[in-house]
Amino acid sequence: MFFEFCRSLSVPPPKKETLSRHSFLGPSGLRGQWLGPSAEIKVQYPSSTDLTHVKDSSLNQTGQYDLVAIKELDQGPAASTMNSVLSLDDGRWSHPAVESCSPVVTESREDSFQLLKQPLPPPVLAQVYPESSPIPPSKVADPRPGPAKSSQDSGPGPSTYQHLHIPVKMMEDFLRLASENTRKNLETCGVLAGSLKNRVFHITTLIIPKQESTSDSCSTLNEEEIFEVQDSLSLFPLGWIHTHPSQTCFMSSVDLHTHYSYQIMLPEAIAIVMAPTDTTSPHGIFHLSDPGGVSVIRNCQQRGFHPHEEPSDGSPIYEHCSHVYMNANLKFDVVDLRER
Repeated sequence: MFFEFCRSLSVPPPKKETLSRHSFLGPSGLRGQWLGPSAEIKVQYPSSTDLTHVKDSSLNQTGQYDLVAIKELDQGPAASTMNSVLSLDDGRWSHPAVESCSPVVTESREDSFQLLKQPLPPPVLAQVYPESSPIPPSKVADPRPGPAKSSQDSGPGPSTYQHLHIPVKMMEDFLRLASENTRKNLETCGVLAGSLKNRVFHITTLIIPKQESTSDSCSTLNEEEIFEVQDSLSLFPLGWIHTHPSQTCFMSSVDLHTHYSYQIMLPEAIAIVMAPTDTTSPHGIFHLSDPGGVSVIRNCQQRGFHPHEEPSDGSPIYEHCSHVYMNANLKFDVVDLRER
């Protein structure tokens, strides 16, 4: 019928090769037996016979079409012939392994998932530092300060320090500001700041920061406020001051580590200890011996209260300052940050 229709329109009938390539019925239509194409290009449709509903919004803008899989209820020759027609496969093509692009979950199939136990990570090598060995009693540094050195016996350290002047009344005013804590047996600390004029350092400002205290320790809080004061007034940090409310006048191991941070920034930095209950020495102005004491603290990794080994050069670990002078004419300001 198709060929007669073509003749009536004076249209040449298609070649058998064209029909074999483009018609799934073949050149003889429904009356003949279909032969698959001889081309090497294979078109393979999904072979799964139990697909769930797959929604494709691109097929319809207003709705969604459901692609429902056709289940093979009859496994007879008709079904196999129809499968062959739909897949364009006449059995002469090779069947590669089916690669699934995405997992398909079916209602009739319930896969049992097996819990896989991952292996533990391999051990990591880490260096273990041995505990610090105790210092022999004969090599423990004397906790008492050494005498002030003159310029002649300053040794291999800095030959000379710039002079540093302290207002006479500053230490008395600091004790007055710390009196409330002293009655409670709590330490009080402050920062000494000043300027350099004519190659002489002058302490011109006493800063009392917010702090937390115990009977033998004092920690500053909100240290950025200290830096703001120093920066706004163009001041140098020249040292620090603190009380020993019920102890003698000396520098503990914690004090030595605290002062180290000041002295490495400025060799002339000082540490003032106020001990109101020590009738022999109510106050002292100290710094680390250089290079002996500075080297010991630099190499010490311990924290808290602990003994130090005496310097290798035999010098005391800290000493009275020889470059400090009390100046009765020097005025100073007090900035008490605890009141803010």
